[in-house]
Amino acid sequence: MTPAFPQNQNYADLHIHSSCSDGLLLPLEVVQYCGEIGLKAIAITDHDSVMAIEELKDVDHKEVELIPAVEMSSNVGELDVHILAYYIDHDNGALLDFLAKLREHRIKRAKKIIEKLSHDGIKVDFDRMRAIAKNSALGRPHIAEALREHGYVQTIREAFVRFLSYHSPYYEPKMSVDPRQLVERIKEWNGIPVIAHPGIYDDTDLIKSLVDDGAVGIEVWHPEHSTACQQELYEMASSKGLLMTGGSDCHGHRRSSLQIGKCGCGKEEVQRLKDYKNHCPHG
Repeated sequence: MTPAFPQNQNYADLHIHSSCSDGLLLPLEVVQYCGEIGLKAIAITDHDSVMAIEELKDVDHKEVELIPAVEMSSNVGELDVHILAYYIDHDNGALLDFLAKLREHRIKRAKKIIEKLSHDGIKVDFDRMRAIAKNSALGRPHIAEALREHGYVQTIREAFVRFLSYHSPYYEPKMSVDPRQLVERIKEWNGIPVIAHPGIYDDTDLIKSLVDDGAVGIEVWHPEHSTACQQELYEMASSKGLLMTGGSDCHGHRRSSLQIGKCGCGKEEVQRLKDYKNHCPHG
């Protein structure tokens, strides 16, 4: 049995978040840090946002190859299903319109969550939350930070456990997006659809269904994947001829110490992504 560990796992981190979604580091800070620790290739995969790509277009990053990417949200019932889109055409008008609609919904969603909290006497200032988010897409981490600042919780984790989890009475669903249609759209926008952190879903049938619906890769290596899970995903991807990626899913210091580069993939996996991009029918 081939072990599910890529050669030179510290070559690339293909799942990083910046301040353009719900990360703490500015896109430039991400690139600088990745250069300092010796990563050769990275993807800033902000949630439903390609702003980081735009911010870095004129930045000299010769030491670190930047793969344009975005992590996009869809859902099956109440389950959030995330798709990583690599080499996405980030200037595509239809993509930008779609992301704008998602951002508008995020604002409405945040207001609804704050309204629910307010009904129970938990007051969160929306303008303060917007200030925390700055120009990034609003998300639950920004509400969590506001809850911490207002003294309702001590940590971001506590905010999620007590107020913002999927099973919380204050939870508000994201805009409904069918994963199959999302995969099709990603291909229309010349992106490569890869299933993000599939081990979190703990649903093999769902993963197989997403592959049948057009996903061409699996994020095998992720901090929340056990060794056994990585092995299972590796074997599944190998048997189906799927692309394999890996990344830290780092958001900065919110959830833990800076984890960029602690989980990733090798040069071979990056080259396979490139080869697919150069030869795929929708590229």
